[in-house]
Amino acid sequence: MTVADLAARQLAAYNAHDLDAFVACYHPEVQVWMDGDVDVEGIEAFRLRYAAMFARGGFGASVPERIVHSTHCVDLEHWWRLDAETGERRQGTVLVHYTERDGLLHTVRFFD
Repeated sequence: MTVADLAARQLAAYNAHDLDAFVACYHPEVQVWMDGDVDVEGIEAFRLRYAAMFARGGFGASVPERIVHSTHCVDLEHWWRLDAETGERRQGTVLVHYTERDGLLHTVRFFD
């Protein structure tokens, strides 16, 4: 499976609110980087990071542009989320850089 296939699969699982399918796309030693620092490391911490959000629902994303080179994939992602308390819809755009290792997504970097 290519990095583009993995990125597409995890996005479909994200939009379906399927935590198990989402987590299955990621490497046991996954690293999630935010603002230049490691925010989450390891598959168990990764699952915990997303579990409450997936249980709550009310979110989604689309990727109108994807650039792929070797084991790297960069998505232009438009995301949206409903605020759990107010029901207000929040949305934004982010660049997400995925790196594949051993047939799974290993490194994820978010750029605002």
